Amino acid sequence: MQLELSDGEIKVLKCLGEVKRAMEVNEVAEHTRLSVSTVMSYLEALSQKGLIQILVEDEDYLTLTDEGRKDAEKGLPERRIVEEVMKLGGQAALQEVRRRSGLSDEEVKIALGWLRRKGIGEVTVVGGERVVKVRQGIVSYSVEEVLKKLAGGHRVKVKDIPQEVLWELKTRKLIEVVPQKKRSVLLTDTGLSVLEQALHVKVVGALTADMIKSGEWKSVYLKPYDISAEPPKIYPGRKHFYVEFLDRVRRILVEMGFIEAEGPYVEMEFWNFDVLFQAQDHPAREIHDCFILLEPSKGILPDKKLVEQVKRIHEERWGYKWSEEQAARLILRSHTTAVSARFLAGKPKPPVRMFCISKVFRPDVIDATHFIEFTQVDGIYGDKGVSLRKLFGILQDFVKRLGFEDIKFRPSYFPFTEPSVEGSVYHPKLGWIECLGAGMFRPEVLESLGIDYPVAAWGIGIDRLAMALLQISDIRELCSRNLKFLRARVVEPQCLL
Repeated sequence: MQLELSDGEIKVLKCLGEVKRAMEVNEVAEHTRLSVSTVMSYLEALSQKGLIQILVEDEDYLTLTDEGRKDAEKGLPERRIVEEVMKLGGQAALQEVRRRSGLSDEEVKIALGWLRRKGIGEVTVVGGERVVKVRQGIVSYSVEEVLKKLAGGHRVKVKDIPQEVLWELKTRKLIEVVPQKKRSVLLTDTGLSVLEQALHVKVVGALTADMIKSGEWKSVYLKPYDISAEPPKIYPGRKHFYVEFLDRVRRILVEMGFIEAEGPYVEMEFWNFDVLFQAQDHPAREIHDCFILLEPSKGILPDKKLVEQVKRIHEERWGYKWSEEQAARLILRSHTTAVSARFLAGKPKPPVRMFCISKVFRPDVIDATHFIEFTQVDGIYGDKGVSLRKLFGILQDFVKRLGFEDIKFRPSYFPFTEPSVEGSVYHPKLGWIECLGAGMFRPEVLESLGIDYPVAAWGIGIDRLAMALLQISDIRELCSRNLKFLRARVVEPQCLL
């Protein structure tokens, strides 16, 4: 029987034989310098061979609460008060102690209660002022010692803690009691006998030329090969499935004759709003619809001529005093149309076909269908004779290449396009999915940028389309870093095209 043991199993048996008592799994792992999971696999194998006995008992352990973690790091509130009072001579005004300790009013109240309960100190009134007096400078903090052990990663059993300390820990809600299964292992008589025999036999996993030449093969045991054993799974590196999807979107647009442009995440309101003829008192520019940077808070506006054009058009058409200071304010861009505006500011010669695939940021309540950052596909098509009808044809071609059966449009409103539409695509299982806004850039936008030909524009919430095509119900999974989840994802065939 001993000849069927692996090196790891022999190592575990030797450990149990040397200690000569029941050992917890963690102890075996520590003695053998193997991981707990590895030790467990060896123990299961040894148990099946009848060489060890695995004993399972219920055991209660302590774990820290959030409050317990805070007190483990900073110290108990009463300790901090005692330390400050002792620095001031053993007696100090309560307000001064509160200020120096950095404790909140609630924490001070709790600390004073435990000072009195433990007989460490008291609060008296002297000259109309509340004063903290500490009776002794040397205090035993058994509770704090337990907290530090737990914070340091030690496993602490309930039965090892004095009752009064456990009572205080529970009363102060610094710990929780978590029942766990305690596994310990013990050598059986058979295991001891096999161990003694195994110590005199050398087990090898591979026959070498040197063994044959020297004749050593006669005195060793060659471990048999298990040809039915499953080989370990190999997970080769690959792109994130959502990156694969976006690459496919990119290829489709390039095949349709578009070129890709990029722009900064941190953008001035000038490019995000003003150039797009969005008034400075427009609700979308308020803090609930944008992330506004605190530091740095301002950017450098582009050339004076463009700024003056934008200012003139805002003041003439909207009828208010336009502010350069607000236009220079830095935000996280709320749409990739800012990239389209920057591209057109370079006055490209028609025909113009440009797209951008990138992140945008908007405050929102995070749940399965909403997030504070998401990916948007923005595009423009500019040339003499470009119309809304031609834009419909481009979008219909795009969504069909992507895998959707149909698209429909309905009138809508956007500050920088007129006419404007919203688009929905048809999915055989999910029905109509609203996913895009589109339209013709307003004359005011084109005039600001010095463009003398019509420009069609659109923005697609590509995350929604990805969720439908990839059968994902939670938007957060599009950016998942969970390896188990990612490895289980099958590469979509269309993403390889």
